[in-house]
Amino acid sequence: MHISRTAGGIVLNDRGDIALVRRQGGDGAWLFPKGHVDPGESDEEAARREIHEETGLANLEFIGDLGTYTRPRIMKDGSLSETEQKEIHMFLFAAESGTALAPSMEMEAAQWIPYRTAAEHIGNTHDRLWFATVFDRVREAVQRD
Repeated sequence: MHISRTAGGIVLNDRGDIALVRRQGGDGAWLFPKGHVDPGESDEEAARREIHEETGLANLEFIGDLGTYTRPRIMKDGSLSETEQKEIHMFLFAAESGTALAPSMEMEAAQWIPYRTAAEHIGNTHDRLWFATVFDRVREAVQRD
């Protein structure tokens, strides 16, 4: 079983919404922005780069480290890989006030989803279950403002 390192994040706007993305040519599932960690790059640097590439968001405020979880790689058709596991390091960020999403060419769409209903939109069961484990930290971050 091959394990690949990836990093990404939950990005909040000033209304308590979370940025989710949908892959071009994928199965239509909404996902957190994330991607592979390049050689020589820290996990946080990779998360910031991937979030910028997939959503257009930059100058993110670091709120916290949400830890790591592992799940099978999601294939383009939505099925799960039997040969590759992803070790996903996630961070919590805040976007600058009033920032609009600008999805990249690899993304079909990016959308702000209210944090309270985000779990209903996340298309992968593993990602949804992981989100449940950090939901209280996300809610605390929303309520701090």
